[in-house]
Amino acid sequence: MVEDEARDAELVQHTLREGGFDFSFRRVDTEEAFVEALEKFQPGIILSDHGLPAFDGFAALAIARKRRPDTPFIFVTGSLGEEMAIKALKSGAEDFVLKHHLGSLPQAVHRALRQAEIRAERRRAEEALQSSEERYRSLVELSPDALFIACEGRIVFINSAGVRLLGAPDAGAIVGRPMLEFAHPAERAIVEERMRALIEENRPVAFLEQRVIRTDGREVHVEMAAAPMKFEGRPAAQVILHDITERKQWEAEIRRLNVELEQRVAERTGELEAANRELEAFSYSVSHDLRAPLRHIEGFVEILRSTKGDALDEESRHYLSTIADSARQMGRLIDDLLAFSRTARAELRKTWISLNEIVRDVLRELKPDVAGRKVEWAIGVLPQAEGDPTLLRQVFSNLICNALKYTRNRRVARVEIGSTVTESEIIVFVKDNGVGFDMRYASKLFGVFQRLHRASDFEGTGIGLANVRRIIHRHGGRTWAEGEVNRGATFYFSLPRHGERRESVA
Repeated sequence: MVEDEARDAELVQHTLREGGFDFSFRRVDTEEAFVEALEKFQPGIILSDHGLPAFDGFAALAIARKRRPDTPFIFVTGSLGEEMAIKALKSGAEDFVLKHHLGSLPQAVHRALRQAEIRAERRRAEEALQSSEERYRSLVELSPDALFIACEGRIVFINSAGVRLLGAPDAGAIVGRPMLEFAHPAERAIVEERMRALIEENRPVAFLEQRVIRTDGREVHVEMAAAPMKFEGRPAAQVILHDITERKQWEAEIRRLNVELEQRVAERTGELEAANRELEAFSYSVSHDLRAPLRHIEGFVEILRSTKGDALDEESRHYLSTIADSARQMGRLIDDLLAFSRTARAELRKTWISLNEIVRDVLRELKPDVAGRKVEWAIGVLPQAEGDPTLLRQVFSNLICNALKYTRNRRVARVEIGSTVTESEIIVFVKDNGVGFDMRYASKLFGVFQRLHRASDFEGTGIGLANVRRIIHRHGGRTWAEGEVNRGATFYFSLPRHGERRESVA
């Protein structure tokens, strides 16, 4: 079995044994191991996943057809679209089974092994024709496929399987009738031309899907192949019909499921669009309806201060300041909530960007905020990355602002920005020597409204890091943090590596 997941291979073995098979099994996941197994293990049947990290199921099929053309090949895969399923069958695969429908695997294996045996029997029958027509007749009767001989356009011999396929009571009801009578009217011209070429050019006709009409009028899907021969000294055609009605039903089922899936996707898309419209309406309501009373509070506080401030005692002025500060804090909270909402809906506009350039822009913007402070910056060489420049700038701004905020009480603040690159992702970190945090509560850091420090010590709404996580998650990356109380913190985020490798830019 060509499979990179050992557990899937174990499930396949279990299913086959439950289906009554007794067998030896070998799992391979590379081309080299597959070729070696074909030569040494000599499998009676080959099962293969569709897509492997280092090896492709279609490549395995091509090798198998070349080295062991008689060994049945079945795809056992998690998913296979209609186009790929048709390609698999046309490329020589006997069948395909979806992993979440493994219950049908024993039947598929039985069928594939039976078909392989049929092909072997068919070959033996064709060889026997050269020595004895009588021996040929006895052998073809054993074939479960329909076999008949057509001479001068009429059927002169048909086996029992052919009689059953065409729905006749016996061979006498078929022999003597024109071959084209059983071809589908839309395909009779094609069949006639193929038979003419076979006789005149004395060359076989490869398997091709056709439709035949039974004696009861029912349509049957078959694969038809033919080879030239002599019948009583006259040119004739030996025709094989392999019933693929069941396979066509499966293909129709796949198409039906694909249509159903597309309908579900369309319905879900409509639901999401409706939810987005509701969210936009809510955002407008928050922005418009909640801001109005806040403006009134701030406005009347200022009027009270300017008109009655001198008459108020110290405690009353303190109350007014608290009201004004709370109104401004509420305004900032509304702004942050709206920004958080927009982050989820904003279209990602990915491009190749310099992370160092984004960091430089953020530091220029924050320059007034660090005036009068002693801050040591350690900024490494960051790689280029693929992402949305505006959203990633927001990530850096949040993380650097946090580093500056939580190092405020340090005589000398130190902020380090660096990165590491792995095979699959770029990891960026922002490290500071601030107040840090207790790792027991690290899971709360990136939640909405989650704060590990008192608002009286460090201002904030508790939305910034939630925004960071949402932005990075939309880029397909991860976020996490490490810290120690009074010994600083390090915040990490990762971005997946896509496309060609780019040089680092300082």
